[in-house]
Amino acid sequence: MPRTWGNRAPNRPPGPSHSAKTRRDQAPLQGDEEQPRWHNNYIPDAPRRDSLGSGFVITGLVRFTDGCRPLEGVRIQVWLATETGGEQDNRASVRTGSDGRYRIETAPTVPQFGEPNIHVGYDDREYGEVFIRRVVDLDDERAAVDLTLARGD
Repeated sequence: MPRTWGNRAPNRPPGPSHSAKTRRDQAPLQGDEEQPRWHNNYIPDAPRRDSLGSGFVITGLVRFTDGCRPLEGVRIQVWLATETGGEQDNRASVRTGSDGRYRIETAPTVPQFGEPNIHVGYDDREYGEVFIRRVVDLDDERAAVDLTLARGD
């Protein structure tokens, strides 16, 4: 089962608008010495891109907490380390479609801090911030990371 860390931006305490659950039965893990809560190589305003390479696909469904309705046009940011560069070099923003789904293809992920992982985040002001770190296996070809957003504070 993949491990997930929910991270908030620096100087923002966790609150009711934070939702980092990836499955109903899997709550987010809190930061620890190996994965500090607020350090994840995040940089705001990743450029809009359709692709970061090929060989690995990241998809997800973005919903609103009230009624779980899909959210259209939401900007989601993705970043990961690949054989073409580190996390700060492999980042993109994608928008959800009318069905609330997003998709981006990337080069396969490589170990970062000892394990291959991807990051998916939302930080626009309409909803509360959500940052998720998902550990994947080296032979994985895809990862699904769903987000449930609540109104921002």
